[in-house]
Amino acid sequence: MKSKIIISMLASIGLFAAAGAVQAQTAGDRVYVIDQRGEVVLSGTGLCWRTGFWTPAAAAKDPAGCKCDKDLLPKEVCEPPAPRA
Repeated sequence: MKSKIIISMLASIGLFAAAGAVQAQTAGDRVYVIDQRGEVVLSGTGLCWRTGFWTPAAAAKDPAGCKCDKDLLPKEVCEPPAPRA
């Protein structure tokens, strides 16, 4: 009886630990908070939530950088070059 309780407790601890690892967002990938749908999380005023790893250089590399912080990034990053005539 005791061994069944110990095994079920260990199994539940393992499941909780695995669930937390699956939902974790890797720090190096994105500098904006991403929800379950893969969209940037916005505040009530429409501003993007940044992670603690946000820098202007990292935001320039992030796919959502131009959507969230276009005014802080260099123009070359957010605007395509003009076509040559």
